[in-house]
Amino acid sequence: MHRLGPIMGRVAAIIGGLLGVGIVLRLIVAILQPVLPSGLMQSINAGWGMLYAIVAPALPPIIAVGILGAAWWVIASRHR
Repeated sequence: MHRLGPIMGRVAAIIGGLLGVGIVLRLIVAILQPVLPSGLMQSINAGWGMLYAIVAPALPPIIAVGILGAAWWVIASRHR
């Protein structure tokens, strides 16, 4: 009989890691916004917008590979 505990733990770790990265990025922006001059903050926002515009077309395949990798990780750990 297979135990769901380790599998659910890995799934929770993946979701928790993604949430942690998102929270850290929002905190960095919240910390820098009042400290940096508005012109510099606008330049940083424009840079992030340009980076997102460049990366956005490739995001669906990158996310699909990430999902497949996470599924493989869960399945591989289940067979050990």
